[in-house]
Amino acid sequence: MNFRFLAGTALALAAAAFLPTALADEGHSHDAAPAAPAAAALPRFALESGAFELVGVRQGHELTLYLDRHADNQPVNDARIALRIGEKDFVAEPHGEGTYEAELDEATAEATGELPLLARLSVGDTRDELHGEWHIEAADGHGHDADATPAWRHLLPWGATALVVLLAAAAWLLRRRPAHGAAA
Repeated sequence: MNFRFLAGTALALAAAAFLPTALADEGHSHDAAPAAPAAAALPRFALESGAFELVGVRQGHELTLYLDRHADNQPVNDARIALRIGEKDFVAEPHGEGTYEAELDEATAEATGELPLLARLSVGDTRDELHGEWHIEAADGHGHDADATPAWRHLLPWGATALVVLLAAAAWLLRRRPAHGAAA
């Protein structure tokens, strides 16, 4: 083996080890995407009756409601929705096709635990009441990082450096060895 071959091999291995981590940016890694932490999901509920389905999603002080017909999943655009969440009453206003919004007070916007729900719907001549519970989990506060780098990526530069050092040492030892056929 000659020195140029070993040096070229060491350089190629170092490039192969360092370039993928240096060039891969967010969204371009070929690793499986890390799972989002459970606390990242927005609090939501779903209520059903024989005629309607109502889904609510809380984001801060805003509660977005999605109302559709149970039979065919078509959005309901002309409803009046009155909500009772816990002991508080709210009215939802239309905000797009099958979408309604209600502004929550401070206590309801930050509530956790089990909250009783009652939605009173008026759609044309149809009246309906949907009952249920809203289970809202508290944020876990563990500081989970959805963009965390896999542990092996932290060790890759050290492993590549060790490989380059080993190959350089092998090349140095081979150069010091006397050539075959040289006189003793």
